[in-house]
Amino acid sequence: MFGYAVMFLRCLLVVVLAVSAAGKAADRVAREEFEHTLRAGLRLPRARLLAGAWVAGEGLTALLLVLPQTVGMAAVLATVQFGCLTVGVALLAAQRRGFRCSCFGGGGSELGRRTVLRNGLLAAAALLLALGLRQPDAAAPAPVALAGVLSVLLGSVLVWQAGPLRALAGRSLTRHPAVRSSVGSGPVAAGRR
Repeated sequence: MFGYAVMFLRCLLVVVLAVSAAGKAADRVAREEFEHTLRAGLRLPRARLLAGAWVAGEGLTALLLVLPQTVGMAAVLATVQFGCLTVGVALLAAQRRGFRCSCFGGGGSELGRRTVLRNGLLAAAALLLALGLRQPDAAAPAPVALAGVLSVLLGSVLVWQAGPLRALAGRSLTRHPAVRSSVGSGPVAAGRR
């Protein structure tokens, strides 16, 4: 079970870092928004250079997490990256100036408590991975490692398709009113009224 948890965290961080780097690298507007946030929000010099280095660092960390020889160093690097993001986003959210998160390219949402919490959880996951990799039972047998990889991939697809899945469920309920009315009826529902 411990080996599964280590593999799950490792794959989760690989996916988050790779998608984040690819999103900012592929979307010029997201990259420019990131530069603006670094310059105007955090008042960092050479924001363009720093933004480019940050995106490259995310991609490199994702790659290093995949390779068995460098996973320990990459877990520490991911902890530092997500720690910096958590502190930076907390500072930006406290300013209440409408800075936006284009973490995964295009669109994004306004930075706030949820963004701070998400980055804090990712920093904690990276720290747990770094500490877990030092344990003797961290290596997972192939079937357990595969289960960890597949769990993250399935979760990623579900998150990616969450909007379309909600829309599909909503359309299904509006087309079949009997289903909707039967959901709210019955002895359990009657007792809640």
